[in-house]
Amino acid sequence: MNVFSRLGRVVFGGLLAFMGINHFQDMEGTIAYAESEGVPMADKLVPFACGMLAVGGVCVALGLFPVLAAGAVIAFLAGVTPQMHDFWNYEEGEGQRQGERINFLKNAALLGAALTLLGNALGDD
Repeated sequence: MNVFSRLGRVVFGGLLAFMGINHFQDMEGTIAYAESEGVPMADKLVPFACGMLAVGGVCVALGLFPVLAAGAVIAFLAGVTPQMHDFWNYEEGEGQRQGERINFLKNAALLGAALTLLGNALGDD
């Protein structure tokens, strides 16, 4: 692996880990937000999902268990993004619609990067 791939992995994984840890710092608020978006059993699913993101991010950054790490990140992003950032359910011109669209697109880009990591880990070039 060349220096750019290693650096990219560290930056990407570090960002994911930071995002996961950040959600833990306001777990009550994160759970309340998830409940407002209709997430069932949010008190159980939110900590689990945040843990998947944090642990997956650390493993990506360190290059540990690359298939499992990428899979955890992919599962998090694929499940959370359409549920929590449903910009299409807001009226055009609403500030929240724009914010949710930005977060949806950011997560979609992160999902693409995680899929690329998974492909690399599986040997697909």
